[in-house]
Amino acid sequence: MTIVSPYHQTELLKSPEHLNFLNTSCHYLIQEESLTCRWIQTNHIRSQTTNSFILSQAKYFCYPTTILNIYSTFNLTIKTKNVISLKEQFSDVYLVRIQEIIKAPRPLITFVNVTDSSINITWTTGKEPVTKCKIRYKCINTESWTETADLPSSVESRFVIEGLQAFSEYRLRVSCSHRLGRWSDWSDWSDETRVKTSESLPSAAPSPSYYVDSDENSRIRQLVLLWKALDVRDARGLIRGYEVSYKPIRQPSLKKTINTTHLKVIVPVRSEEYEVSVCAFNSVGCSAHRRITLDASRSHDVPAVKSLWVYSDDFSLWVSWEHEFTAANVSEFAIEWSAMTDREHRRWERVPGSTFTVCLPGIEAKQTYIISVFPVYGSLCGPPASISADLQHGALLDLVRFRLLYVSSSSVAVQWTWQEAEPSVSVLQYRLVLNGPLETQTLTVFPNKEQHLFLQLHPNTRYSIHVQGETTAGNFSKASLDISTPLLDYDEMLSFAVPVLLLLLVVGIFSILTRTMCREYFFPFIANPRYSLIGRWLLDPQLQGTGSIYTLKLDHVFLPEKSIIQLEHRSSLSDQEDVIPLKICASAEHTAVENTLAPSGLPEYVDSPSLPESSGYVQTG
Repeated sequence: MTIVSPYHQTELLKSPEHLNFLNTSCHYLIQEESLTCRWIQTNHIRSQTTNSFILSQAKYFCYPTTILNIYSTFNLTIKTKNVISLKEQFSDVYLVRIQEIIKAPRPLITFVNVTDSSINITWTTGKEPVTKCKIRYKCINTESWTETADLPSSVESRFVIEGLQAFSEYRLRVSCSHRLGRWSDWSDWSDETRVKTSESLPSAAPSPSYYVDSDENSRIRQLVLLWKALDVRDARGLIRGYEVSYKPIRQPSLKKTINTTHLKVIVPVRSEEYEVSVCAFNSVGCSAHRRITLDASRSHDVPAVKSLWVYSDDFSLWVSWEHEFTAANVSEFAIEWSAMTDREHRRWERVPGSTFTVCLPGIEAKQTYIISVFPVYGSLCGPPASISADLQHGALLDLVRFRLLYVSSSSVAVQWTWQEAEPSVSVLQYRLVLNGPLETQTLTVFPNKEQHLFLQLHPNTRYSIHVQGETTAGNFSKASLDISTPLLDYDEMLSFAVPVLLLLLVVGIFSILTRTMCREYFFPFIANPRYSLIGRWLLDPQLQGTGSIYTLKLDHVFLPEKSIIQLEHRSSLSDQEDVIPLKICASAEHTAVENTLAPSGLPEYVDSPSLPESSGYVQTG
């Protein structure tokens, strides 16, 4: 390997052939006794060429025993030859003084010792003495190199690099320089050496979040704890597990401890206050404990994510969701997924609260995965929204039983059902489309929604509703409905008919009452004496009486509750006149007179006053 030296770059002649050689530089290695040159050839013909050096006598040419030694001086010309066209090209003539282009030997790293925060490196430069060296290093996860200052060096040198991260891999290189002749040229960098610092105690504790899953029929509740894996800088080693302790504050003797390798645990608790602590441990020891106090009797209304969906691009699974903004802002989302055949091997991904789509890595073909998304609000988290998916079909859900729920003059409600199934194609999303003569409404539907109400429609109008599936190849129709909105709704008809019927009823009642009252006050009923027996008797001019009043004295005669006394009046006024018998109904309380020959055929009674018990037969007139 050669390094371009800025001290020996020579400008080329302006001939076309010379312009094909740019940035030419050479250096000499004492140990190998070799001359190496480097240049950039700018010809546009991409073909195989052979290169050779032409050495010629300089003005002050020395005649050493060998051409290549530290005292040599000569002219150098570079020749290239195209193996196909056999065309030759020559560079400019360079004056070479070996003493001025000597490069320090390439160092060799011989030993490396590491701790959790330092690297002790040892290197050698062979027999040739060097005056100074420098080390450059970088963590394998970073892009830029860090170089040390010039270090005094000898044949074998040592240096300790401190302030490094524990359990991190570093790349190391060494370069040296010596002062021979006029210029001091740095050697090529040594071969790269990779080392890893040892583990140390984790510098931070996990930050748990929780939610309480309650059962209304039992006092036992489920406390769900989840936390984020420690960053590499904080872990300082391979995290081997987590220690979770929880205890009731009023009964600390009931403390329980769980060791787990997962990032989530579910423990049973009662409706009381608890103290929970979580720590991470590696091969060196345990981190500090992170403690939180919670009240398991309280339910935090933290909403779960909505519109969860999964689609496949044949290489990975993409998870998308929506979340409504609440008083508590979401700090991040935690995504958990595991294969159905290996539920113990769970993987996690954390994304910021402003991200609603994530690509899941490490997805295997012919495996079904359970994917859950948790919204995290600092120390609180919401319940998960879960879905099944695989790489071939995406989400393992199908929209079925699309039907009409009800229709009115201005709205239409439709309903459908989500069913676990393997769809024929990988659906990116489902859309609900309503088409009408004057409008079109479209919305995306997800598993958390099973019905929709279209509003502001026109009465007496025909509409069509379609369920469309979107794929990478295009759209397809899943189901459809054709409906017509009525001119009037049943409620509208009732609201119109009921007041009219009530109004008619009120008018009828008012008419009847008005007619009765008017007839009674303005047209009273006057009895016609012609239709009364007594009236005809009183109005008969031929009827003559003696003018005497006869009184029948019923003394010491037992009368039942009601007795009838029949009186017959014989008259010789006319042979054609009928005898009109009268019946007197007598009782202890009242007495009535009955006409047995009333025109209507019904008896006619006349109430008479009660006679005193001592009354006798009296004749007047």
